[in-house]
Amino acid sequence: MKIWINRAGQNLGTFTLEEVQRGLNQGQFVPTDLGWQEGMETWKVLAEFSGLQMPSQQVQPPTLSPSSPMYPYVPPPLGASPLAAVEGMEDGPAWEKRKELGLFKALLQTWKEVLFNPTVSFARMKTSGGFRAPLLFNLTMIAIYAFFTTIYQLVLFTVFTAAGSAQDDSSSLSGTIRAGLPPLANVGVMLVAIPLLVGLTFLSAGIMHGCLALFKGTSKNYEATYRVICYSYSTWIFSLVPCAGGIVSSIWWVVSTIIGLSKVHRTEGWRAALAVLFPVFACMGIMIVLYIAIISAVVGLLHHANT
Repeated sequence: MKIWINRAGQNLGTFTLEEVQRGLNQGQFVPTDLGWQEGMETWKVLAEFSGLQMPSQQVQPPTLSPSSPMYPYVPPPLGASPLAAVEGMEDGPAWEKRKELGLFKALLQTWKEVLFNPTVSFARMKTSGGFRAPLLFNLTMIAIYAFFTTIYQLVLFTVFTAAGSAQDDSSSLSGTIRAGLPPLANVGVMLVAIPLLVGLTFLSAGIMHGCLALFKGTSKNYEATYRVICYSYSTWIFSLVPCAGGIVSSIWWVVSTIIGLSKVHRTEGWRAALAVLFPVFACMGIMIVLYIAIISAVVGLLHHANT
């Protein structure tokens, strides 16, 4: 059940019990912050919430702009959108601090945050600051994927070519085809594919942002959506596992993106899910219609030829 957090008359957002506990431990919240959840008649301080452990050493929370206290405060409707996150709370993921952490450590920590704790990771994700950081992360993930794909292709090509050398020329050609493109050709394809995939990220972010706006789920600009899409590319690390890795990567990318959009835009999960899945189903519908039209045209031509 979600808990509304309020400090000095300003809503900080809605969080699960686990997120509130983590916020207390990290200094995001303090025991004197007010909390409210469905079924409560009024707000009460977090220190009085059952299930929450107060930290022994209190960290100074982010400073809010002055505002008039509003306690007791009439609890807002659960369907209402909370105010924007407190300034200073958006500090992640670790990739945004790669200068302090180092490139490799920041990359590993970002994978860990997005893959295993996307709810908290995207709730704290920086939603502004330019496109450079997310674009570099997107490019890094695509380059890693392209590198290992090329290595796999090289191994397959070598294995099938060696196996085909003991057979006749036609069988060898068949084995080469099964192995895929020759290594140099595959490298060329990857060099072309990398910038195309980077550009496709901008396009897909624009489509999803437009769909999210269509379903009245946006609260921030295109850059925030683009950042979610880029950091969700962390799931591509699963695709390096042969066979099932690509399936796991695709499924978790969808889940991660939905969670990210809902957290960043402070919207319901179903709106974020529609924004992610609607373009996919629309493309599938268009392809089905095209196939039906082609098949119908071929059948019509054959029928006309027979008559």
